[in-house]
Amino acid sequence: MDQVDRLPRRALLLSATLTLLSGCSTVSILSSTSTPRDPRETLDAFFSFLATSRYDDAKRMMTPSFQARLGSEGVDALLHSIHSAHITDVIDAVTWANQLGAQLPAPPPDRREFLVTLEVTPSSEGQRSWSVGTNRRFIDLSKRRGAWEIDGIAVSPGPLITGRTEQTSNQTTVVLPISALRLGPAPVNRALYAARQSAVERGAIPWATDPVEVIHHDGPSFGLNPSDPVKVIRQDRDPTSLVPRTFAVVHQGGKAYLVTLIQPIRTGSGGIWAISEVEAYGTFAP
Repeated sequence: MDQVDRLPRRALLLSATLTLLSGCSTVSILSSTSTPRDPRETLDAFFSFLATSRYDDAKRMMTPSFQARLGSEGVDALLHSIHSAHITDVIDAVTWANQLGAQLPAPPPDRREFLVTLEVTPSSEGQRSWSVGTNRRFIDLSKRRGAWEIDGIAVSPGPLITGRTEQTSNQTTVVLPISALRLGPAPVNRALYAARQSAVERGAIPWATDPVEVIHHDGPSFGLNPSDPVKVIRQDRDPTSLVPRTFAVVHQGGKAYLVTLIQPIRTGSGGIWAISEVEAYGTFAP
């Protein structure tokens, strides 16, 4: 990449840096005719356009398919949902899912999905969609006519992760592809589960506060089938951290597995549960 090619990217990085220092809305340096050269530039430019009320420019960065799924009212609601925003972190979602054991293939060259962390001040219309402060969204991008465009924004993983070919604006549940059985401790990413807790508190994904339902939804990334029978056998608190724990037995193919779940963000009836370990628990007679 030559020096001329690097200039738009450097300008966007300078804009993001100034935003972090000032706390003000991101100031877009792209003109309405500029074409982002990579997916990250598309993400930067899209939220910059939203934050500076350049709604037509932002809309042009959304694929026709995404706009059709949202409908005209949904598109208008998204475009007017943010007062200010800047991106603080971007993680490749396929890499994230594979770290959970999903074993997904590399995405096609014209598709990407990212787990994006943003600092957001929502508009009055957008307070049901965005929290004040840190937000995390799975954002799908598609390359069309040489340019990367936004093809989906959701609190849950999109089609590259779930294998689904269709996604709606109110999608709230996710089942990861079933991977090979994975035993042992599992790291609990507090940032990811903070986003899930936030979704629960907005009235979405109520299953995330039920340990059994969490096993049905998240178990596939550990090699457990959603239809496997689950029985809670004990609940207590970790003697060291005092974090609430639930122990459940899952029966699969003549074998039993002990699944440990914890409440990583909030304790009590409104707190979400996360799988922290899966271990062999013996055999049983089917």
